[in-house]
Amino acid sequence: MTAPQHTATPARPPADGTGGEETEPVEKVSHWRRLAPPAVIAVLLLTWSNLALPALPADPVLKAVFNVGGVAAMVTVARLLGLTWHDLGIGRGTWGAGLRWGGAAIGVAVLGYGAVLVAAPDLLENPQLAGASPGALLLRGLVLIPLGTVLAEELAFRGVLQGHSVRSLSARVALSVTAVAFGLWHLTVAMGPSAVPLPPTLQWTSALAVVAVTVVGGFALGWLRHRTGSVLAPIGLHLGTNAVGLVAAGVALAH
Repeated sequence: MTAPQHTATPARPPADGTGGEETEPVEKVSHWRRLAPPAVIAVLLLTWSNLALPALPADPVLKAVFNVGGVAAMVTVARLLGLTWHDLGIGRGTWGAGLRWGGAAIGVAVLGYGAVLVAAPDLLENPQLAGASPGALLLRGLVLIPLGTVLAEELAFRGVLQGHSVRSLSARVALSVTAVAFGLWHLTVAMGPSAVPLPPTLQWTSALAVVAVTVVGGFALGWLRHRTGSVLAPIGLHLGTNAVGLVAAGVALAH
């Protein structure tokens, strides 16, 4: 059953009988006021991912800590501004649906990656993991990705951004804003060094393709959030694609 979502309330004409000349500015102001908070949140997130994080030392543990600290601050501010735990997708009433859908997503990922490991393990080999110790892979797969990537990103995007946007925008627009911002969040990573050196033109093409795919993924994650009312569902899907995928790639590389 779809969790109830808030939708934008259209501006009403003045009740004093004045004409349409007075209602148009009111509607415009109301429209921009509805768009402003999600836009500000999105800009803050993109500044964090594409300017602040790249300026940090190249230490995955440090970046994970900064991500977790940053999203904790975001959630705190959101609560102070009036968002409820339900608005953020972590209200107690949403746990059941979130766990069911999130658990199913993880199960599908495990079965899918397992089938690829058996049938075509070469597809999962990642040269960027070459030389990584089993301990380093476990740290990434069990701690850094679940906390510093999945939890932080889902609380930031599907929790704060989508949860705040849907209070003033339609569910469809809120989902679109969140998905596009989620894609652009990965722009710097997409522009980073690849396993195979590429000329500048192809590098930009590859980066835009990564962003486009991530936007599509953002729509899927956002739909799960809307469908269940819980961030636990997109967390499960995100874990399945990232953490389970890393473990599968590590197994393929070891064999």
